[in-house]
Amino acid sequence: INHPIFTMAKHLARIHGTEEDKVNCPFYFKIGACRHADRCSRIHHRPAFSPTILIKHIYRHPIREAELKAASEGKSTGDHVDIDEAQAREDFLVFFEDFFEELSKFGRLEALHVCDNLGDHMIGHVYAKFSDEEEAADALNILNGRYYDGRRMEVEFSPVTDFREARCRDFDEDTCRRGGFCNFMHIKPVPMCLIRDMEVDAEEERRREEMERLERERKERRRKERKREGRRDR
Repeated sequence: INHPIFTMAKHLARIHGTEEDKVNCPFYFKIGACRHADRCSRIHHRPAFSPTILIKHIYRHPIREAELKAASEGKSTGDHVDIDEAQAREDFLVFFEDFFEELSKFGRLEALHVCDNLGDHMIGHVYAKFSDEEEAADALNILNGRYYDGRRMEVEFSPVTDFREARCRDFDEDTCRRGGFCNFMHIKPVPMCLIRDMEVDAEEERRREEMERLERERKERRRKERKREGRRDR
């Protein structure tokens, strides 16, 4: 079909979310965050539903925390701050385990990513992709407004469903020259063995909760049956 309307529709579909798209923001489409925020000249289409949720600025980045601590003490950090790398790594893994365990209560996680970026529009972001949109919606409704480590969680649906387009490949190869202020995701690495162990634990917990739910339903049915039988005996 070579009708102009169909030709234009195909063109718009092809360029949607790319640099050629002069209407929709490609960074928001790919990453769910844009350094221009509401000042961006292009549209940020915020999804009404998505299997992915974004928990904004919830991870306390050790470099930013060190900068804030130095500033509160009246110290000048210049271009460098000293952090305890081993402690920062341990704190991050505790954080990751906390969120994996909590988010897994709503369903099976396909991905859980914590940003290592330092830009104000991405710092501390946590992305969680579920296997089902309803599970993501349940997590958003329950977690939004709750507190973790003294911070109020701000949760929203994210347009990101393919993290291959969102992540910085140079960072993954330890060659990114933009550092923490890169506009693509610098995803903090997590040992795969740890993720596998947590997946097994989460699956066992969901199975246990399902068995308990079925047992409660069975007892409730028996209670109602006994109640009906008691009425008939009167």
